Amino acid sequence: MVVRGLLLGSGAGLAEPGMAERVIELTGGSAAAIEVLYLGTASYDRPEARERQVTRFARLGCRLTPLDVATRVPSTAEMEELSSRATVLLVSGGNTLYAVDRWAQLGLDRLLRAAVGRGAVICGGSAGAICWFDGGHSDSMDPTTYRRPLADDDPRARRWRYVRVDGLGLLPGLLCPHHDATQSNGVPRAVDFAAMLARHPGETGLGLDDWAGLLLDGERYELVAADGRPGSVRETTFVDDGSGRPGAWTWEVRAGQPVTKLVPTNGRVATLLRPARAIEPDPLLERARAENPLPAT
Repeated sequence: MVVRGLLLGSGAGLAEPGMAERVIELTGGSAAAIEVLYLGTASYDRPEARERQVTRFARLGCRLTPLDVATRVPSTAEMEELSSRATVLLVSGGNTLYAVDRWAQLGLDRLLRAAVGRGAVICGGSAGAICWFDGGHSDSMDPTTYRRPLADDDPRARRWRYVRVDGLGLLPGLLCPHHDATQSNGVPRAVDFAAMLARHPGETGLGLDDWAGLLLDGERYELVAADGRPGSVRETTFVDDGSGRPGAWTWEVRAGQPVTKLVPTNGRVATLLRPARAIEPDPLLERARAENPLPAT
């Protein structure tokens, strides 16, 4: 399947100058001819999250259509109509596990794959990037991301673990967004991603810094970065103090050890994203789903 899109390490990246324009270029049409289907499932269809994601597209003249499914059950006909006419599929950040599970529960996962198959451009950051891959390194067990969240100042809000979650499987590999960040549990994403790959050695990984993006145009990719933003790349070395530029890193397990390598600024997708030899579910998933359950259909 040919995949075109812009996937970012952070959902905030789509608000950066030039990012929405790159998505529009991938469609091959004018902004006025583009219909952006917004899926805010991972952020529970909250209006404030939607506003942050779609503002630049709206200013450029794109038509915007939300498809709210986090707690609402739309008809199959509505989901089919909206997904079939979308030029761009924009997925919010938030709780990846909840979003992908909810789409599967409603049958929307199948419609999203079909939309990409007919040429819809994908975009999003964080959960909105993970969801298109085989899976990803996710903060879906952070209780502040739950549908009924804990408050940030609740001591329990800092005692959580990253979890490997499944995506839609349109792109091979495991994605780690926020690769240069340390979140509220105090564990650097890059450090934990290495440990996750050691537990899932049949897969290869891609780490995207907060302000970096992977632009996919069929067989070719390009790395893009928000101007003036920090990242993990200093020459060819990984740094975790914010003194570098935004970039991306590949990960794989060799002789039992996770190995990372800086991603070139452009190249062939086939050399960057490789199919897994084996995919094993994370044993934490049952607990994660129990803590943040889906509504009944």
